[in-house]
Amino acid sequence: MIRYAFFVLTVMATAATAIAAVHPTGFEPAQAKGNVTVIEKNSPFPVLGPIIVEECAVEDCSDVQS
Repeated sequence: MIRYAFFVLTVMATAATAIAAVHPTGFEPAQAKGNVTVIEKNSPFPVLGPIIVEECAVEDCSDVQS
């Protein structure tokens, strides 16, 4: 049973290493349009594209009067 547990842990560690080594090629950062915040994660576990956050998706909360 202990030998099987070590085998399963080894397989899981190998899979985690393979997933962490994935690096998407041909990735171009998205261009922000208007008052939008673009967050890009800088870590060994890459996000497949930037995270785009729009604070005021429903209402107009700009500081400038239109």
